[in-house]
Amino acid sequence: MLTIPIEQIVIEKLTKNVTEAHISEIFSVYGDIKVVDMPINRQFNTNRGLCYLLYHSPASAHAAIAHMHEGQLDGAVINVSIVLPR
Repeated sequence: MLTIPIEQIVIEKLTKNVTEAHISEIFSVYGDIKVVDMPINRQFNTNRGLCYLLYHSPASAHAAIAHMHEGQLDGAVINVSIVLPR
């Protein structure tokens, strides 16, 4: 049986100015972050508008979603949700 890592969230609709350091600083308020994965557009050296975070605990992931979903980051409204399996 496949278990869903409910500690992993995705942040969508990021502006091109946001970096991994920004994400770590803002989202570490909700708990210890294990991994920050921000895909980069190699042609322009900017993020692709999304970022994946893996927390150490599910409670931290849920707190981040509860506080940051539809919140603003760098002037843009962001979406924060659990990563769904494919």
